[in-house]
Amino acid sequence: MRTHYLLYHSYLVDEKQLFGEFGHLLAFNPSSRDADLRVTIYYEDREPESFALKAAAGRSTESNYAQWPVHPSTRFALKVESTEPIVCQSTIGWNNTLNDYSPGARTLSPHGVRECATSYMAITALATDWYVPDGIVIDTPDGMYVRESEWALLLNPGNEPARVTMALHYDQVVEHELVVAARRLKVVYMDDVARRNAHYGAHFRSDRPIAAQWLRAVKWYDRPELMCYWCVPAVPGPLE
Repeated sequence: MRTHYLLYHSYLVDEKQLFGEFGHLLAFNPSSRDADLRVTIYYEDREPESFALKAAAGRSTESNYAQWPVHPSTRFALKVESTEPIVCQSTIGWNNTLNDYSPGARTLSPHGVRECATSYMAITALATDWYVPDGIVIDTPDGMYVRESEWALLLNPGNEPARVTMALHYDQVVEHELVVAARRLKVVYMDDVARRNAHYGAHFRSDRPIAAQWLRAVKWYDRPELMCYWCVPAVPGPLE
């Protein structure tokens, strides 16, 4: 089986503000044989669950939350196991129309309808070292019109807890100890951890193989809507 990890998925349905978030999995199978996929969903607070998909030969196959056993107000990661060599990508869109993309979609925003999306390629192997070069939490309303928040996403698909040291490299190194429970996704809100308005690199070292990914979201100071966001896989080590 070929294995792929996609750590950021978020299914949002906010009836009060009409905010929504909805995601897709794309599996490109360039071979001449159909691929059988086993998709495992890893949550933050409960045991994983799995479902089956098929990726047709010679094409890219799309599936999404409407076809999966997931519910609104859920954040999760995916493991995709395939019987054939494939390439996996995730695309997630945030919107202020309660996941309604029709031309007549309703919004409560005085600025009109808005959608922004993030997309990223899968991680294909676990590691005990992961690196992120572009860390910064921006919170300076007198100096910039944008505010930027970050999250570290850590997936432990194993059956034992993973102890992780998160080292943040400024002009000096500051370390934080974390535990990622077995078969769980852990999401670390870096605004509560990192030094504000300072660039840093992050190095995650764990005693068990995990996967790591990075999320950044940009907002205005005067409204709750997203301006843009992006998510990138961390770089596995050891670096040589």
